[in-house]
Amino acid sequence: MKSPLFSLSLIVCLLAASAAGQTQIDLRTQGKDVDFSGASSTKPIQTGTSLPAVCSVGQTFLLTSASMGQNLYVCTAANVWTRQGGAAMITQLGDFGATWTSPTALTIGANCGPAVSCNLRLGSTVYSFTQSCTANITAGSGTAYIYFTSTGALTIGHNVTLTASAGCFGQTGVTNFPAGSIPLYSWTATNGTWDTAGGLDYRAMLAAKRIAASTGLLAVDSGAATTLSVDSALVPTYLTVTAVLDFPSIANGACATDQSFTLAGAAVNDAVEPGWPSALEAGLIGTIRVSAPNTIAVRLCNFSGSALDPASATYRATIVRSF
Repeated sequence: MKSPLFSLSLIVCLLAASAAGQTQIDLRTQGKDVDFSGASSTKPIQTGTSLPAVCSVGQTFLLTSASMGQNLYVCTAANVWTRQGGAAMITQLGDFGATWTSPTALTIGANCGPAVSCNLRLGSTVYSFTQSCTANITAGSGTAYIYFTSTGALTIGHNVTLTASAGCFGQTGVTNFPAGSIPLYSWTATNGTWDTAGGLDYRAMLAAKRIAASTGLLAVDSGAATTLSVDSALVPTYLTVTAVLDFPSIANGACATDQSFTLAGAAVNDAVEPGWPSALEAGLIGTIRVSAPNTIAVRLCNFSGSALDPASATYRATIVRSF
C-alpha cells in the first residue's frame, strides 16, 4: 500500500506536466464575446517615447514623450502616423494638417486629393489643392513655419536645410509667420530630424476680422460684406480733370463760344479752381465754371488789340468741396 505522501507527490507532478503542455490562446480567433471590464487593468495601445518606423493601418500608439492631448497617434497609411486631437478636431480641421511621416519627412495636406480637394479662399478667389506635399529635412536644428502667403502659395518657411516637394514651396531665412500670412503649423527639428512631438497646430476654423471706421471714414455692414466710404461731412471732396481744347480765331474785344468737357460729380454753383495753359497767349482772359451737372465750360475772350487764334492747349478744372 502506497503512502499518502507518495500519492500527493504524484498528483503535483501530473498537474505540472499538464500545465507545461498547455498552449497560448489566440483571443482574436478563439475568443468569443470577450469582456475585459472585470480585469484589474488593460493596455490595448502600444506605448513608447518615439513612434515606430513601421506601422499598419489601424494601429494605435501612445507617445509618452508628447504632452497630454497631443500624444495619441493612429496609423492612417502604411508607415504613416497621424496625431489625433479628438473627433471634433479631425472633422472640422481636416484640411492642410501637418503629419510626422518619418524622422526626416513632414506631410502637409495628407487628405488633399483629386477626389476631395482642399480649398483656400482669399477674398473672392478660391485656391484648390489636389495633392499633399512633403518637407524633407537634411540638416539643421530650428523651426519650420507652414503657412499660406497672401497670394495663396503653400509655403514652408524655415531656418534649417530642407527641400519641399511639388505642391508647396520652401522659403529660407524665416523665423516666424510673416505678416499677412495664414498660419497652419509650426514644427521643430533637432540635428536634421523632425521632432516627433514638435508640431503646433495654428489652423482656425472660426475667425473674425473687425473693421473700425476712423475719422473721415464710414463703415456699413451688409450681410458678410463691410463697405467703407468717405464721410463727406469731415473729408472735403476733391474732383479734377484735364482736357485739350482748340479754340478758333477770336476777334479783338470778343469772346469765343464756350467749349465744354465732362467732370463727373461736378454740380452747378461748385467753385472751380482753373488750370490755364502755361503758354496762353497774352491778351486772352477767360473763365472756367460748372455750366451744368458734370459739365465744365471754358470761355476765352480776346483783349490783345488784334485778332488771335489760340493754340491747342490743355486746360484743367479742379473742385474742392469742403464740409
